[in-house]
Amino acid sequence: MLDLPSWPSPRPFMDAPGEEEYSRVTDPARYRIVHERARVWTQVLGAVPGVQVERLPPGPLDTDGHLGDFDRGVRISSEREGTLPLLLLERDAQVTGGPDHSPGLAVLHLAIVEPTVSLELHPDCGCDACDTGSQDLLRAIDEALMAVVGGPFVTLRGRGWQADWHPGGGSSRSTGRGLDHDTLMDLCRRLAAGEDVRLPRGTRSFVGQSWFVST
Repeated sequence: MLDLPSWPSPRPFMDAPGEEEYSRVTDPARYRIVHERARVWTQVLGAVPGVQVERLPPGPLDTDGHLGDFDRGVRISSEREGTLPLLLLERDAQVTGGPDHSPGLAVLHLAIVEPTVSLELHPDCGCDACDTGSQDLLRAIDEALMAVVGGPFVTLRGRGWQADWHPGGGSSRSTGRGLDHDTLMDLCRRLAAGEDVRLPRGTRSFVGQSWFVST
């Protein structure tokens, strides 16, 4: 068994964090659990018939250099028609506010198709103020990956905005441009249903079905 750290939420009753917690990373090493979780997922999915695992060399996470490079990664894909390849990208981030000589902060980037089509990153910060405990962190990773492999899953990318949808929920964010959330969710649902949908100019759309046969 893996000897990995686990820890409770430091604020189980949703107390407001102290100001000093925003600039402090008490134990960067414990976040290695996100990389280990990705490796467990890789092993489990790779054992499924029809699923391929490809190791990726280090490379950029985005096109403008804002996010830097990932250090290790895998591309996991299913031979089933209409599915989206899943990318699990590991980064060893530098830490500010941690103990002297502390290791880097393990960060896991979840993407589909290519590294630039990012879905989530965990932890999204790593400071003590944003810490919600290991259980919450691992649950978020599991739910994000299940949304993609369980299907259907739709993501839209436009200039300054993006939207993600699956049957269990959806999210959208923007810099003030793009359509409103409800409209974006409706477009995603229609795309998942196979409808011919007119999207805003320049939108990149990715529609994936389940990796598994329904029983």
